[in-house]
Amino acid sequence: MIKAENKQYILMGDVVSSTDYHSKPLQKNLKALTKSCNESLEDRLLSPYTVTLGDEFQGIPDSLQTAIETLFFCEEECLRQSYGFKLHYVVHYGEIETDINPDIAYEMMGPGLSKARKLLSSKKRSRKRFQFALADAIQSQQITRLFEVLDSLILSWKQDDYDLILDMIENENNAEVGEKHGKNRDQIWKRRKTLMINEYNLLKEFLFTYIKES
Repeated sequence: MIKAENKQYILMGDVVSSTDYHSKPLQKNLKALTKSCNESLEDRLLSPYTVTLGDEFQGIPDSLQTAIETLFFCEEECLRQSYGFKLHYVVHYGEIETDINPDIAYEMMGPGLSKARKLLSSKKRSRKRFQFALADAIQSQQITRLFEVLDSLILSWKQDDYDLILDMIENENNAEVGEKHGKNRDQIWKRRKTLMINEYNLLKEFLFTYIKES
């Protein structure tokens, strides 16, 4: 066990409208998603992302930057795997009273975890898909606003385009992306503009710059 140092970043997530999906394949995909995320961010997680219920997970990243990287990893991995579901997320900076379990995100307690779960389980119609409750209220508000814009882009994307979208996110060379998808450079340029891929990448880059400078 790692001794908790009072406050830590806590990240929780759950599946949007989980009752609309078959429970077994949904849980299988959610476990695969958290496993991939844990492998990618292994050295920066105080407690790995763990599926606590059929449609929920939680973990303790070592910093706000790692928490934000988790959100982008999960969203882009959903594109890579063409998952049809979306996730709600809560990132909260709060107190953990018990020792932090470095092997699995169980057996931990504290007001920070309770607050994060309360935010995650809120049924308010105004609940955003990305929620932040950090030490600095202004920072929380600004990051929430940025993710609200990002979410509007993500929700506009069709599942049939996920593979193409991910390739455009990861590769700025239209000719190379076009060759992979049987399209010419101009066609990819038009799709990139229509799907606002450059805007997505700019917002992503700005978020990490903002966090580092905060």
